[in-house]
Amino acid sequence: MNEKDLVELWNDKRRQIISAQMPSVIALGVITVVAMMGYFDGDYTYAQSFAALFLVTVGSLSVLNQLAVIREAQTIVKDLQALQNPSALAKNIASSGSYLIYTRALMVVFSLALLLALVLLIL
Repeated sequence: MNEKDLVELWNDKRRQIISAQMPSVIALGVITVVAMMGYFDGDYTYAQSFAALFLVTVGSLSVLNQLAVIREAQTIVKDLQALQNPSALAKNIASSGSYLIYTRALMVVFSLALLLALVLLIL
């Protein structure tokens, strides 16, 4: 692949990461509105169980999708690093490999922390 193709692919992966977050954001918004309307008031109900399982499912699928995109983006970074005479943009993208590693690690940590918080709230 040439530099232009790799940069376009990089930009596509960035869009995919952003798009993968949208289902979780929408799900959180819907659950927040439902909670504000009082549907979760009172004792623990099936609605709360459904909401918790729904959030865990949507969130898990979103995180898995983002992790896959990050893995693919890391390959693009390696390919850009191997180019001869890359442009300044390609050099900048190629140097962002460590940010992908940090992003992946933080996603896992935050996901586990949110899951733990959800479990503690339910119990």
